[in-house]
Amino acid sequence: SFPTRRSSDLIVARFVPEPATQLTELLSGRIDWLWNMNPDQIDNVNRMPTLQAVQQESMRVGFVQMDAAGRSGAGNPMTHLKVRQAVAHAIDRQTMAQRLVRGGSRVRPAPCFPSQFGCNGEVATQYNYDPARARQLLAEAGFPQGFDIEVTSYVNPRQWSESVQNYLQAVGIRARLNMMQVAAQIQRAWRGELAISMASWGSYSINDVSAIFPNYYVFGNDDYARDEALKRLVEEGGNASDPAVRRRAYDGAIRRVTEQMYWLPLFTYVNTYAFSKQLEFPTFRDELPRFYLAKWK
Repeated sequence: SFPTRRSSDLIVARFVPEPATQLTELLSGRIDWLWNMNPDQIDNVNRMPTLQAVQQESMRVGFVQMDAAGRSGAGNPMTHLKVRQAVAHAIDRQTMAQRLVRGGSRVRPAPCFPSQFGCNGEVATQYNYDPARARQLLAEAGFPQGFDIEVTSYVNPRQWSESVQNYLQAVGIRARLNMMQVAAQIQRAWRGELAISMASWGSYSINDVSAIFPNYYVFGNDDYARDEALKRLVEEGGNASDPAVRRRAYDGAIRRVTEQMYWLPLFTYVNTYAFSKQLEFPTFRDELPRFYLAKWK
């Protein structure tokens, strides 16, 4: 977060690392703007006559990735398609979006942000919240009593990760949540150590699936699918210039990802901003704060 305070007609940036300190500084009037505030604090901010809190959906998508390729070990339960499908049915993503993320967060069927070129949710396999179906799929996969597994996450607030953990445990997947720093989880991911993990991706604010699919589906460090057919479709879409060809290839990629349940999109992220009512500050989906458009009233 980069809180700001007024100095004449200027906006001066000051870095305050701790969320609790940020909020204290805002409520005391020592700073005038902050972002990525915990949404649980919205009501507290809006009670202040001089402050306001607003939310803006971003292009960032939260997701659960599963090790279908067996990079973390051949005995990893996530190598079973029905187990991955069970995970998809076990998590009540709509409730998480509405009650935890809030602010207009959406659950999307495709592994991308809906406005991105090539992100066609209509071709995606749908997975509704169905714990009974999840337990049935686990039994069919050979895990009638469930199993133990580590779930890594750097996702904050921690409550989001704990919610996924609780949903998995409710159907018999005894998830041990390991909260990590972003860099540490990425290092483990690149070494192929993560059986199932939670993370997010913002596509560098690029409105095209070419900013997300190659990162996860072309045998790079973050690819836990290692699916040759999927790789060919993603590369076909990325190498073509004809929009029709690109759409067809990306439709095929989305079908493949969702049928095989390599990557479960959870919800879109929503940024929470809080700032002085004397400050005009427009917000955008690309998560970039445009201070050059801000001005004092």
